[in-house]
Amino acid sequence: MRMKAIASTHLLCLVLFVNAAFAQISPVDSLKKVLAQPMPDTARVLTLDQLSLRLMYSKPVVAMQYSQEGLDLAEKINFPRGKVRNMNRLGSILRFTSNYAEALAMHFNALKIAEKIDDQEGVARTLNNIGILYSEQKDSKKAIEYYFKTKVIAEKINDQNLLQISLVNLGTDYALLNQSDSARFYTEAAYEMALKRKSSNVPVLLMNLGNIYNRMGNYPLSLKYYRSALPYLKAAENNRLLSQTYFEMAQVFKARKRLDSCQYYAQKSLTLSREVNNTKYIYEAGMLLASLYESNDKAKAYDYFKLAAVAKDSIFSEEKTKQIQNLGLNEQLRQQELSATRKEFENQRRMYLLFGVMGVILIVMVILYRNNIQKNRANELLHKQKEAIQTQKKQLQTSLETLKNTQAQLIQREKLASLGELTTGIAHEIQNPLNFVNNFADISVGMVQELMEIKEEVKLRTNSVAAVQTGGELPPDIKAQNEEDEILEMELLGSLEKTLQKVTNHGQRASDIVKSMLEHSRTGTGEPDITNINKIVDEYLRLAFHGMKAKYKNFNSAYEFVADENLPEITVVPQDIGRVMMNLCNNAFYSVNFKANQTSKQNDGMMAVLATYQPNVTVITKKGKDMIEIHVKDNGTGIADNVRGKIFQPFFTTKPTGEGAGLGLSLSYDIVVKGHGGTIDVETVEGEGATFIVKLPIKSFAEEEKKKVKK
Repeated sequence: MRMKAIASTHLLCLVLFVNAAFAQISPVDSLKKVLAQPMPDTARVLTLDQLSLRLMYSKPVVAMQYSQEGLDLAEKINFPRGKVRNMNRLGSILRFTSNYAEALAMHFNALKIAEKIDDQEGVARTLNNIGILYSEQKDSKKAIEYYFKTKVIAEKINDQNLLQISLVNLGTDYALLNQSDSARFYTEAAYEMALKRKSSNVPVLLMNLGNIYNRMGNYPLSLKYYRSALPYLKAAENNRLLSQTYFEMAQVFKARKRLDSCQYYAQKSLTLSREVNNTKYIYEAGMLLASLYESNDKAKAYDYFKLAAVAKDSIFSEEKTKQIQNLGLNEQLRQQELSATRKEFENQRRMYLLFGVMGVILIVMVILYRNNIQKNRANELLHKQKEAIQTQKKQLQTSLETLKNTQAQLIQREKLASLGELTTGIAHEIQNPLNFVNNFADISVGMVQELMEIKEEVKLRTNSVAAVQTGGELPPDIKAQNEEDEILEMELLGSLEKTLQKVTNHGQRASDIVKSMLEHSRTGTGEPDITNINKIVDEYLRLAFHGMKAKYKNFNSAYEFVADENLPEITVVPQDIGRVMMNLCNNAFYSVNFKANQTSKQNDGMMAVLATYQPNVTVITKKGKDMIEIHVKDNGTGIADNVRGKIFQPFFTTKPTGEGAGLGLSLSYDIVVKGHGGTIDVETVEGEGATFIVKLPIKSFAEEEKKKVKK
């Protein structure tokens, strides 16, 4: 690790000091003023490259924009030398941001152009940059090959600046290979040259000397050289190299057991590395700080470790390494093809000289005949290759369509499987309101019949009295009886109204449940609508619970919904958020059920021991500053650290075969993050439980995206 730090410290800074004198004379503001003046396009291309050079360490994103502008202009005016300069600059910036594959591709393309136009300086600078990249990828032998090529060309064209750079780099990578004599030889040669030329590379060489003495264990002298380099770096505002210097000083203090100083310089290194997105030293400084805090502050140590882990993944991903290897192989094949072409050319030339003895006419005839055959063969071969490419293209398109269809079918099957699990639970939910509907309907029928009987009795009684006393008033007792019947009739009508209202309510509840089921089963994404999140969470929590009870006969778990009553309604796609809640609640109930079964097996099914574990799932909603939060918490098995980073990947599952396709959390992530602009995270302790936290923006994500598009 020490030598890796040594290499990256020097290699990353070389390009700056190659043109440091120009940068001091023409700072950023001056270069911008120059660009504002009328000038030839070729001069503008080179000026954009110099402006990018000045900014590439402190503001790499802005520098990349200037280099891209220069490259576009160079292509427009057909200025190959300008293309080489700006492509090299873009490659260096990509390397600083750990995009190694893209950087290597950019350098190789620049090398092709420089060789084609015989731009020896451009070839040398490109070879040097490729060597730097290989060194950062821990291939010092390969890097040294490119540095020697740079050195040969620099001596040939008498470019002292490039020669000094190649010497510095050779010293650095020989040190990485533990070849101390060679490292000191080339470093001292570069240092003597810098002193004679009063070169701006002095701070680089001071750092190199510091690193060499650090390697030798001479820490006081090493610190002396590091401190001597600091004023130069601060004056040049080279925060990238400054962060690396602080890290090397921290390593020296660590070796000398001066941990306070080690912590101080490591923190300065991390701060500057994050400012300039120096991913490599974010990782190195983060790991160093994590080790320093491990014994006295576990929380800080863990934070630094997480920061370093993210940086490490960015630098050393398998895909990037594979891309670099492929590009390196392609370049090697290109060189072989170029060599073969040159040999073939030499053979042809010799053949032409031999044929010259036979006469000019014979030579012309042979050349014409041979060229005609080659042309026909080339055309035939080209035609066959074109047909083969078209066939492969069709096959690839067919395979891609098949893969997309298969993936869509798997996703739909996962949703249908989830829907099937819910069917029994939904039937249970529907049965309750339907029972109420049936019971209240029977009561209503009885009330209507009773009311009809009362009305009939009143009619008969009235007719009977009227027959006896035609034209007279009803007797008091009959009149009182009729009044009582009217009161009873009104009471029955009131009861009937309430009963029918209950029938309506429970019927509506059954309709809502069926509607939720249909929304969950839809294949589309639906349209955003103003939605009560508490209602959706409550509904799908109950559906998930009853679905689990129907699927697992011995399933038993407590569950609770703690709702924030002040939660505002937000614009979301209701059925999509319902799917998310169904997936999270299903996983929570599955986890507590799995843990309960494990506990049962471990304790031979003893109920007294089982009583110590009470499965529980709690869902909480709360309002944040700009977000609505939904917490789905369980006390189940939790998630192991080695799989925690994979749970949101498609088709990843820890469940047994047949229990799930591994699409639930992946779909949930896409819905929340990509579909609604929210976040979904997990907090877990293996063996104790997990909490999934969903955050949804209060402002409509869809509306915000539309505004951005309009702008």
